[in-house]
Amino acid sequence: MASNLKKLNKLFSKTKKVFGIQIFGTDDVEQKRFNHTANVLRQYLDNDQDGKPDSKKLVRKLRRNKAAMTLFENEPELEDFLELHERKLDKAKINFQDLYNDEIILASDNSNRFDATLEEVFHLICDYGYSKSNPKTFGYTKDSIIGELMTEARGGHFKKTPKKYPKKAYYTYEDKHCDYNCQIAEYLYWGVTSNLGAQDGPGRYAEIKDEWRLNTPEKIKSNAPELYELLNDPTAGLPTVLPDGII
Repeated sequence: MASNLKKLNKLFSKTKKVFGIQIFGTDDVEQKRFNHTANVLRQYLDNDQDGKPDSKKLVRKLRRNKAAMTLFENEPELEDFLELHERKLDKAKINFQDLYNDEIILASDNSNRFDATLEEVFHLICDYGYSKSNPKTFGYTKDSIIGELMTEARGGHFKKTPKKYPKKAYYTYEDKHCDYNCQIAEYLYWGVTSNLGAQDGPGRYAEIKDEWRLNTPEKIKSNAPELYELLNDPTAGLPTVLPDGII
């Protein structure tokens, strides 16, 4: 893995490791937004901020799965980058999660826009960490605990995105390109970030209600008590403090 990462380092102007997990960024990604992403990753993994990862097992799984964040200025830059270097990336066998410069929102921006760093970094941790290190609870299958909870949240088990969700569903993701694994990843992301207060900002409910309705911990506790119990179970190892990217 080391040699593969060394080759990738030459393709990116910004590189950093957080507990051995690599972050790559192009020259057009602002340094402060690159740093913010690294800090959010660190805060998710070291949620009590004692300088050590909360779960060595989780970090070990992320490293073994060669998980890495890749930061680009925007989608056109990503597309150009892939056109030039896709073979090298495939050869490196690194599992990437992309994030764009203008999606990274800092407190100093004084913006009401949602900071997508919270979502994309969590997806990386979930896809190559939680789902692999604790498949019984977080595995991307209908029989895992999170899979069973998602079935309840959607009003039934749907391998593919249904044309119409039942009225009782509170999680109604409609992206046809999001496969079953993706649906579970999105469900857990919504649950964790809503439980930590990230989805309760001004106008946020109106933005997300077509996909997710339980945007506060109180709503989760009232409408999905089993999900609330999992999200707040200390043995599950989920974050209890929302990262702010400030260290």
